[in-house]
This record gives sequence, C-alpha cells and structure tokens, in this order.
Amino acid sequence: MIAERGPMDEHDGASRIVRHRRTRRRQIGPWSGDESPEDTASRARYLGSPEHKYYPSPAGPPALRSDATPCDPKIKQDDINTVLREAIRRRCTSARFEQGFPRYAWGWLDGDLYEARHINGPAGTYKGYRLEEAEYPRDTEKRLDWSASK
Repeated sequence: MIAERGPMDEHDGASRIVRHRRTRRRQIGPWSGDESPEDTASRARYLGSPEHKYYPSPAGPPALRSDATPCDPKIKQDDINTVLREAIRRRCTSARFEQGFPRYAWGWLDGDLYEARHINGPAGTYKGYRLEEAEYPRDTEKRLDWSASK
C-alpha cells in the first residue's frame, strides 16, 4: 500500500514518507469576530474526531488511525467544553475566523495546554489536542496566564 502525500510530506530517498512537524508557532491574535467573545463562546462546542478515539464518542464510532495519538477517555466532554468556552471568552484565540468562530483557541486542562481547532462540521464545533511546550502559541499579551483569576 502506498501512502498519500500531504503538503508537508517528503520522501526520504527510500520507500517511506517523512512527516514534518509544524515549525512555525501559531499566535494569539486580536479578536476579529462579529459577535462578542461571550456570545461566540456560548455557541462553541467540542466534538472531537473519531480518528483519535478507540471508544465510542459523540464524534461517532471509534476509528483510531495507526499514526494518531489516542484521546484520554478519562477527560470528560463537559470539562473540555468548559475549557474551550473559557478560552474563547478570554480571547485566547487566533485572529483568523471561520463561520464566525476562531479557527484556533487555546486553554488549560489539568495543567496542560490544549489547542482546539474549528472543524469542517457544524459551525462552532472543534477538535482538540494537548500541546508540547515548544508548540505553545506566541502570546504577547499574556492571555494564557489564567493563574490570576483561577
């Protein structure tokens, strides 16, 4: 079987494809939505992706890809939605919007920073994943410092 190449893939000279990790860090940007962060947050929700699940979820039946990091089933949907909505209320978001929602949002869950990405589903639905420190977005206004108000 031959793997399909994506825009960030290169051949290593052998028969396998080398995947490149994103090297350019994302950035928390100015709010560019038509609605307030509070109104936008109230309509956002986590859906997830079945490609990262080995258990049934609201995203559908499990379809874990062999190269995908599985989601932790102990993390509850309500907790993820709370973090996603808080991230949007705090404007811990990208400047780019899609269908009235920020393309990316960043929030803290159990001491780890997660990135939520707006998905091609119903408007306002997101999937999310934990970030390594080197992947944290640039945050010149220190919006990710949630310690003062926790």
